[in-house]
Amino acid sequence: MTKNIAYILLLLLPSTVLFSQTNLSLQDAVERTLQNNYNIQMVKKDLQITDNNISYGNAGFLPSLDAAASYRFSAEDAETKTSQGTFPGNDNRATNKSASLSLGWTLFDGFAMFARYDRFEELKNLNSIALQLEIETRLQELFNTYYQINMLDKSIALLDETLKFSQERLNFLSASNEYGATTGTEVLRAEVDYNTDNSNLKRQKVQRNASINRLKYVMGEINDAQYNLTSDIEIDDLGDYTKLKELAFERNSSIQQAMINREISEYDEKIIEAAYYPNVKFNAAYSYTEQESDKGFILGSKNQGYNASISASWNLFSGFQTRIADQNTEILQEKQDIFIQSIRAMIEMNIMTNYQSYSDLKEILELEVQNLKTANENFERSKSMFKYGTINSLDLRQSQINLLATEQRIVNLKYEIKTYETMILMLSGQLGR
Repeated sequence: MTKNIAYILLLLLPSTVLFSQTNLSLQDAVERTLQNNYNIQMVKKDLQITDNNISYGNAGFLPSLDAAASYRFSAEDAETKTSQGTFPGNDNRATNKSASLSLGWTLFDGFAMFARYDRFEELKNLNSIALQLEIETRLQELFNTYYQINMLDKSIALLDETLKFSQERLNFLSASNEYGATTGTEVLRAEVDYNTDNSNLKRQKVQRNASINRLKYVMGEINDAQYNLTSDIEIDDLGDYTKLKELAFERNSSIQQAMINREISEYDEKIIEAAYYPNVKFNAAYSYTEQESDKGFILGSKNQGYNASISASWNLFSGFQTRIADQNTEILQEKQDIFIQSIRAMIEMNIMTNYQSYSDLKEILELEVQNLKTANENFERSKSMFKYGTINSLDLRQSQINLLATEQRIVNLKYEIKTYETMILMLSGQLGR
């Protein structure tokens, strides 16, 4: 019986008690994302691969050493037939053993090995920038999602207050209707308004739950945890536009990627041009063989020996293939130069557009803050006038809607400003560094 009562009391507890919320600051969310985000982890593996590729052996500086060994056994039983009869033969057993070591070493390949080593280093740098870009992308997604949830929390709080007042208004009109002080139409209108506010509140909560799940995914955490966001939306001063543009040209990840790809193409050209030079190789080998046989004049033998050689080869004509490949590489470099200019122009345009929107929205926010004071005064005055019968419930509702709309616009504006701010930080290479 006691257990049943305890179970019933547990069911009657509010959901906020059953599912306690964990405080989550923006800094905590950033740390979890950097550590657990799936995309970031995958790009880190790519970086490890390119780091492993940086070696003198992989570039062709070191020799190759091969070993081989074999063992062969045979047994034969011969039988000879003649006019005199059949003569059985004895077993003929033979063994053959061999082993060898061979060394090959490219001493000179037209400096291609040096270019390959430098190219591997640039590929690592390229993947380092790719990791930085991935971190910036995921942090931008994290910030926008976190700020969106913050915005939804404020919207839910506003709608909750609106719903409470709508309930008070409905109760007041219902009581007034019982005494004939108001009409049934007023009560029905108040009930519709209450249901509308309640529906809007529930919709915001549904959207918040979806955003929380998105936040968990960005942080690499798929669980049933409920988070209470503790970091508020604060509008920062990004500084001068000119300085932001200079930072972007210096630190933007997309620009850096394009420039590293340009450097890699220069090493590709050196590798191609190595075909114009001779190729010098050193080869050495050691071999050992041993044979044994039960029949024959020679019953066994052993051989071992060493040899070494230096060879040089020089391709004098390849059907212009090397020259064509070299020309195509130069054309590719010219194309990459144009691409770098295009990226710089696009980054400058994006910073200009986002900075202008960021500045304009900040000015609009100042106006809305002034409007909020007026809307709040108007709502308080309308409540007082409604109590004394100076205005009807429809006018009061309109005043309530005006106040809610102003408050909601301020919440939305702060979120929009932060999204532009985050984008500008990413474009100028300041996000995640």
